[in-house]
Amino acid sequence: MTHAAVFDVAVVGGGSAGAAAAVAAARAGARTLLLERGPRLGGNAAHALVHTICGLYFAADDGEPVLAHAGIAAEVAARAGEAADAAPPERAGRVWYLPVRPDALSAIYTDLCRSERGLELRLGTELAAAELSGDPTEPSRLWLASGAGAGAAEVGVVVDASGDAEAAELGGAATELAAPEELQCASYVFRLEGVDTSELSGFARLRLGASLAGGVRSGALPPGADAVVVRASGRPGEVFATLNLPRPAEGWAPLDPACRARLEGAAREAAEAIARFLAAAKPGFASARLAEHPARLGIRETRRVRGLARLTADDVLAGRRSDDEVALSTWPVELWADHRRPVFEQPLGPCSVPLGALVSRTHPRLGMAGRCLSATHEAHGALRVIGTALATGEAIGRAAALAAARGKPLAEIPPAEVRAR
Repeated sequence: MTHAAVFDVAVVGGGSAGAAAAVAAARAGARTLLLERGPRLGGNAAHALVHTICGLYFAADDGEPVLAHAGIAAEVAARAGEAADAAPPERAGRVWYLPVRPDALSAIYTDLCRSERGLELRLGTELAAAELSGDPTEPSRLWLASGAGAGAAEVGVVVDASGDAEAAELGGAATELAAPEELQCASYVFRLEGVDTSELSGFARLRLGASLAGGVRSGALPPGADAVVVRASGRPGEVFATLNLPRPAEGWAPLDPACRARLEGAAREAAEAIARFLAAAKPGFASARLAEHPARLGIRETRRVRGLARLTADDVLAGRRSDDEVALSTWPVELWADHRRPVFEQPLGPCSVPLGALVSRTHPRLGMAGRCLSATHEAHGALRVIGTALATGEAIGRAAALAAARGKPLAEIPPAEVRAR
């Protein structure tokens, strides 16, 4: 092995969970490495144009939205609210969500990371191989590849926030993946400019959906192109359109690059057809143009790490709380088994995310957060959202820094201490 840089904590993946984990670890005094394979931070927000933060707030009852998380999640929400074109939280049934521009969210994460002197950020860097230690007294080893060449790192604690359990899989840790017919459908978000946004209010929005459905029936649009949700961005004339995609006929394998590429190519063509159709069929879209395609598909679910604890749908829906809580889940179980509409199941209250759900059951110094945390397929439908990813990322980042400093397994860090910090 070439000469290796030494870090207390390495975080793989620079999405919401990864950025929060890295910032939290650095703030706790750990020398921290954050790896992101893409050109910018933000995960699905940056690369798939996801433009709402779900899971930030408690359920919508009477009154104003109430943040469910302190710490970095609250800091991100505050910074997003300070942007020049910021939008307030919006209510949909019993939930609140925060509209946010993808570029603004990426900039917030970048600023948070660049502000931490103990955090080394490497963009455009792939994790090529991993040797995850099963002994808390021995470091893990990571091999990195980037445009600048290859490198290596020796690390006390690894946090997998890749979204795909990439570090866990490369390092031989236990993972799981739902059956292809269960995996949630993907989405394709594109941005339109030159839209009269009055077309998106009240019955006009319903008529828009009916018009797209008519386009599919007539053959003017490809099958599935009517499963579109359009939201105004807050900027004059600008909207984000989310096209929810049916499973490919040959089977849905989101970890297969060829499968993703075929689905993405078809989605790109569908988005362009939708933009042309709306410009011809709807007066409010007569001057619209497709201003931005996403850098990649919006993937809702892939591989997860098997943890010391495993959250279930019963835990989420019953709003179970536990003494080993380090974060909260507040979003409904939202499953896109059918691209045309999700199934929502509202929980009775917030659910604990225990530290054990963020710690590998096979490797004592491997943690995880965001989409990689330990949960069943159904529970994952609630836990995968950005607000919860920020909270679980900060929790495991704090725990990782403590474990690295004390030379202990993650499971020996008191959850109460993580909460307090």
